[in-house]
Amino acid sequence: MAQEQEWHHKGSSCCSPFGTCMLSCCCPCITYGRAKYRVKNDGNMNGYSCCNMPCVGFTFLSCLGFSFILPMINRGDMRAKYHLQGNGCKDCLCACFCTPCDVTQQDKESEFREEQKHTLMQPGKVDQMHYGRK
Repeated sequence: MAQEQEWHHKGSSCCSPFGTCMLSCCCPCITYGRAKYRVKNDGNMNGYSCCNMPCVGFTFLSCLGFSFILPMINRGDMRAKYHLQGNGCKDCLCACFCTPCDVTQQDKESEFREEQKHTLMQPGKVDQMHYGRK
């Protein structure tokens, strides 16, 4: 099991970049949908549309007053996939108390982690290089 690492982007730095910050404040469903799509498709944004099922689901739950549920679940999925620090309680607190900041952090973190993963891969290789143990 890989060691957990800190989040590269802090939740408190949600005002940068300003465009993502404004999008998350005005229409957080789009930012959430983009982060969810990026995580699900290993960074491949081909075929992405801002009006996707995660965005629709977020909007529906927002109308019912439960907008925090999907970002909370996605945060847990990101922690598992990228081996990030945290727990379910912190996921819930982040999603409940500042959903725009949370979805901004998820969007930036997923973009960073997927770019990092792809730069570590060798050109022409399908999988990352693994060293055997002696």
